[in-house]
Amino acid sequence: MEITYTTTDCPLGRVLVAASQKGLCMVSIGKSDAALEERLMSSFPTATVKRNDRAMSKMQRAVKRRISGKDLNEKLPVDLHGTPFQVAVWKEMLRIPAGQTASYADVARNIGRPKAFRAVAQACGANPIPVVIPCHRVVASGGKLGGYTGGIEKKLYLLAAEGVHSYAE
Repeated sequence: MEITYTTTDCPLGRVLVAASQKGLCMVSIGKSDAALEERLMSSFPTATVKRNDRAMSKMQRAVKRRISGKDLNEKLPVDLHGTPFQVAVWKEMLRIPAGQTASYADVARNIGRPKAFRAVAQACGANPIPVVIPCHRVVASGGKLGGYTGGIEKKLYLLAAEGVHSYAE
C-alpha cells in the first residue's frame, strides 16, 4: 500500500491528511508534525509513506474547509481499514447530516446491533478519518456530549462550525 500525506495548520492545531490510491485513509489533528507523522507510520506500518504537499493540496483544502464548517456535504473518497463492525459504524456516521447529531444508541440501532452502543463509542474513538467521517456528530443519550479522541473542545468546535450550539457551555 502506498500512502501520500501532507500537514498544515488548521483552527484546531496541525492537521495531517493522508490518502491511499483509493482515498483518504487518515486525518489526524495534533500539536506537531512529528507526532502526527509518527501516528501515521504506526497506523500503517507496512505501507510506503511519502510526503507530497502538492499532490495532497486539493484533499488538504477540502479537509480544512470541513473543519471550518464549509462544504460539509462534499463527498470525498475514503479508504477504510478496520473491522467489519467498525466499517459499518463509520459508514453509518457518514449518513448523519451536517448540523445534526445522533446518539451512540441510534447508530447501534441503525446498523442492526441495538445493544452495541458501547462498541459504537469505541469504533468512534478508532475512526481514522475524523471530520470527514463525522464522529463528532455522535453524542451520548440523554443530551450529554460524550467523548472525543481529540478532546472535547475539538468536538465542541466542530459541532459549532456546523451550527450545532446546544452543547456549548
